[in-house]
Amino acid sequence: MKAALRVLLIDDEEAVRTALKHEIEERAAPNGDGQKWTIQSQGFDRVKEALVSFRPDVVVLDLIEGQIPGETVSGNQSFVEIRDNWFCPVVVHTGFADNRDFEEHPQVVQVTKGMGSEEQVLAELQGFIPVARMIRSVHEDFDGRIREALRDSVQTLSDQIDTGDDDSMELILPRAVRRQVAARVDLAASAGANVHAWERFLVPPLGNDLLTADLLRRSDASCTDPAAFRLILTPSCDLVRSGNRKPRVDRVLVARCEPLRKLGKMELSSGKPLTAQQKKSLRPMLTEGLIGEHLIVPEFRNHVPLMVANLKRLEFVDWDGVDLGGGGSGAGEQEAEWVRAASTDSPFRELAVWAYLRVTGRPGIPEIDVDRWINDISSRLEGSPEA
Repeated sequence: MKAALRVLLIDDEEAVRTALKHEIEERAAPNGDGQKWTIQSQGFDRVKEALVSFRPDVVVLDLIEGQIPGETVSGNQSFVEIRDNWFCPVVVHTGFADNRDFEEHPQVVQVTKGMGSEEQVLAELQGFIPVARMIRSVHEDFDGRIREALRDSVQTLSDQIDTGDDDSMELILPRAVRRQVAARVDLAASAGANVHAWERFLVPPLGNDLLTADLLRRSDASCTDPAAFRLILTPSCDLVRSGNRKPRVDRVLVARCEPLRKLGKMELSSGKPLTAQQKKSLRPMLTEGLIGEHLIVPEFRNHVPLMVANLKRLEFVDWDGVDLGGGGSGAGEQEAEWVRAASTDSPFRELAVWAYLRVTGRPGIPEIDVDRWINDISSRLEGSPEA
């Protein structure tokens, strides 16, 4: 049986909280799974503490600015606490119908206070059940991996650190444990599962460094235009910054992207589905990922179109002309020509490197008389005694 979902009611009016709590408790359990909601209600004070201790699956929040008698913070400040400290769906239950100061997000909805608004709040809670359960599952999985890493790794990692160096213990040990946690989460997430093609992407990109197989897009172009995209081929080690270290290159090697119109000898037509024979032929192509000089790039809706990177159509992009996001642009005050649209996760990053080396990395050698060479090999085998 699934555990009850937790709802945190935040409102400065006790009567409103009581009415909401009664409405939610009286209704059927979420998804009919036999469990009641678990509800905690309070005013605007100590919201951060409640988020940490109660760990709500959904929050119902009054939204009001200004000073409230008996309260030290406002509903808007409480929304910031939720956004920054504990992500979960939020139902904004407010009497200010036009107050849209809160952050636009698909997991944030507004219900205007008034006659029957409690039923509307309950309907929104019911709608959030699937995503709330998914978020709880992720939280619980991460908590479990953290416990495993701390239990199994702390002593072993501590043995590697000079105990006389306090800074090393404080800085290096947490970093090493985080690597263990990340590896355990990745292993658990991918165990026994077929990965969707779009799962290779990290959107939005993480960190403030360009990496091999990141996708760039012209800043003034549509995210649906393949010609606006470039796939980075420069090794990550030449792009990463750390401390005072600057990237080793001023320009970044990239491959131009193109619409998916042809794969090998297969012609693809817009507006027409694949035939049975095309689907059969496409399977080994997608498994390998590389067809001739084309690396297939899957679609990530509203960010990356379905396309191919042409590993023989190469060019350079100025590193300083790329907006890394989060203030990481090397372009300073100037508007960057390129934005980093997506990063690529391993092992697909390695796939891009392998594909590029396969297409362009073969050492240059003179033309060889292959037919004669084959005949020589055949003659040698024919004249050799059996082992």
